Amino acid sequence: MPKPVTPFVGCDVFVTNERQEILLIQRSDNCLWAMPGGCQDLGETPAECAIRECFEETGFRVELIQLYGIFSSKCYEYCNYPWKENEFTHILFQARLIGGEARLSEETKGIAWFSWDALPELSDGHSKRIEYAFCKLKNSTVGAYFE
Repeated sequence: MPKPVTPFVGCDVFVTNERQEILLIQRSDNCLWAMPGGCQDLGETPAECAIRECFEETGFRVELIQLYGIFSSKCYEYCNYPWKENEFTHILFQARLIGGEARLSEETKGIAWFSWDALPELSDGHSKRIEYAFCKLKNSTVGAYFE
């Protein structure tokens, strides 16, 4: 029997500072900006994945606060993402910084904080997730997002 073909699970972290700016990374593979995150490894939970990926890509340690939503790559167009042949289920978490310091990695060319009205060019799918996250941040009665 062939191995099943299923979507990858990716976990993104929405982190803001005291000025309500979002933490973004500049990806090494397409030079666009994105929330810290990546694919879940076998043997770890989505929460563990989100925390690990944020640390690996930024050097910052985070604590997850809440689940913001579940997004699908079927609902946006691939333009710049290098793995266009794959489908992704993106789990978006809100988190807060608890330690560490900015540190680049093989996956990141840059790490910076951006306000909602001054976002850089974003990697595929991140615009929708970031827009939702800022909406939820401003209005806690907004429910979890799912597709």
